[in-house]
Amino acid sequence: MEENYKIKTLAQVLIKSLKLYGNNFIFGTTGAGMAEIQDAISVEKGIKWIQALHEFTAVSSAEGYALAKNRTGIALVDRIVGTQNSIGALYSSYLNMAPLLVLASRDIPGTHLLNDPTSHYSSKHLDIIEPWVKWSNNSQSEEMMEEDLSKAFFITQLEPKGISFLTLRHDLMQKPYDGMAIRTKKFYYNRRLPDNDTIKIIGDKILSSSNPEIFVSHAGRNMNYVNTMVKFADRFGMGVKERRYFMSFPLNNHMHLGFVPRMYVPETENDDLLLLFEFGILPGNSFPVDRDIIDFSTEFVRRRDIYSGGDYGSSNLFNSIDIECDLGPTLDLVMKKTEISHRENEIIENRRASVIEKHEKLMKEIQNMAARDIKKGLLTDNSIGYVLNEEWQEGMALVNGSIKSYNGLNQQINLDTPGTFFSNPSGHLGSPVGMAYGTFLARNEDNYLSGIMDYKPVVCITGDGDAIFGNITSALWSVKHYGLGVIYIILNNGSWAIEWPYFENTTEKYIKNSKDMQFIDIDNPRIDFATMAKAFNVDSYIVRDLTELRTAFKKSITGAVNGNPSLIDIMLPKFRGS
Repeated sequence: MEENYKIKTLAQVLIKSLKLYGNNFIFGTTGAGMAEIQDAISVEKGIKWIQALHEFTAVSSAEGYALAKNRTGIALVDRIVGTQNSIGALYSSYLNMAPLLVLASRDIPGTHLLNDPTSHYSSKHLDIIEPWVKWSNNSQSEEMMEEDLSKAFFITQLEPKGISFLTLRHDLMQKPYDGMAIRTKKFYYNRRLPDNDTIKIIGDKILSSSNPEIFVSHAGRNMNYVNTMVKFADRFGMGVKERRYFMSFPLNNHMHLGFVPRMYVPETENDDLLLLFEFGILPGNSFPVDRDIIDFSTEFVRRRDIYSGGDYGSSNLFNSIDIECDLGPTLDLVMKKTEISHRENEIIENRRASVIEKHEKLMKEIQNMAARDIKKGLLTDNSIGYVLNEEWQEGMALVNGSIKSYNGLNQQINLDTPGTFFSNPSGHLGSPVGMAYGTFLARNEDNYLSGIMDYKPVVCITGDGDAIFGNITSALWSVKHYGLGVIYIILNNGSWAIEWPYFENTTEKYIKNSKDMQFIDIDNPRIDFATMAKAFNVDSYIVRDLTELRTAFKKSITGAVNGNPSLIDIMLPKFRGS
């Protein structure tokens, strides 16, 4: 790799620009349409190519990097075929509000790469990705490429964060460099804040309510907002319930009141004021009509703050205040501007004491759930989470791709540091396996690039169906090839168990009554993920009880700290319906 080299092509200008924008990794797959760009990567000192064996995994890993680093991740895919293979990962990134720049090579008729007549011609890249990106363009010239890159980076980071997608023509990448200055742009992102009158109304409503409560979904994706939410909840004596798509609120904090369903409207009990922090609900659902609601959202159509939100958005019902804002600065402003009288402070102290009592009761119930299962020797979401939590080391992060066991695991693994938890709110199976190693690189970037093997491991827990959808073989190859300390834990029950509730609610219930499992069955043969991992020379363990789990997890952590990935295949009883 040359340190000082002469730039000869626009492909080299592209890669030099990406480096100047601060990027150290490009996640991708190799294809014939990318040769010029990869040629440029090979001589640009400081940019490392992270190869995947499938575009879905490549884009998913860039998504994980972008979320964990809170900066724009870069993915490179090959022409229209690579674009189509990555659609599911684009959808996942879209609903995760991941700041992502995806580059795709493109053929133009009459401009064959190396006079190759077999090139894939297509002008439809942008048509198929349009629903899931914030901005896209076909870069047409040297001058426009510079502007396109600048715009793409800006848009990915502008709230709500998301995806920019650029296609790069073969002939443009091959074009000789004419000496034009390579420029990059520094961006200023202004904060979106409500006016002072709105801030006063919010403060008055909080102070005058008897039982206000906070519901959080996506807000923790901006890690610096988490501590603000903690201060806000404590300042006004409000309990917090969350969908844990990100580490939005520390589980052990005394204002945490547990997790709410991913898709359904949470119970509000005697709450009279609900504060929704990037918390959408599906159309057709609603909170009780007698609840006063203040909805803080980062986008006015509220498409991305709910599980499987799709492109139709979440409900925007009869709230007293709907605010499109940047949440953290808005909460800071409410705390700064709201004056609390002595009497109001007494009310807040009483509310806070009540929330703390509920929190302590909830934490005891959670401990008892695990204790009961452990006493019986059962492998359940609660007992598995409890064992993992006992062995968990400071600095580790979790990517939770499970669905059926999702909240059970989350309530047992005590993660209190922002940026240590990520998941998949899209409903498209598979993205967590790639996200995990992108997250690892983001959280260990300096050590990894310096060759210092003292890593903070990343744990990816997912189901057998999700792992297969996510091309686990591609991920296993990548983590081994690059020495990435990821621990994959597969909850292997031989079934797409999360689909069973839909069969329980069919019109005639034929499947439910006959216990016909064929439509969710992925057993016989049971997928042997441990042997699959061995094929890639990845350490693997088959686990059938809690003692084996503890032993395997300890060994896996030791290996991951030194850049050795592993896979733990937890063999659960075959799912046979609820």
